[in-house]
Amino acid sequence: MPSIQESVRRLWQPRKGLFWLALGFNALSSFMVGFIHVNDPPDGIRLVVSLLALTNSLIGWWLTVRLWRDGDPKPSP
Repeated sequence: MPSIQESVRRLWQPRKGLFWLALGFNALSSFMVGFIHVNDPPDGIRLVVSLLALTNSLIGWWLTVRLWRDGDPKPSP
């Protein structure tokens, strides 16, 4: 079972563009949810921003999983 340090090392890869994309999508969805909570927009705008935030969150999750799998250490023969 991998330690927490090994798990974080597999995710923390700032030299890869995939890392920054995942970080950006997750941050953008957080800002969208914050916008909804602070501004209390009308129902139509709330629905559109909520769907965009959900989509960004799912894309960020998918990119994080890809980054996790790509950072998996290769077993030595």
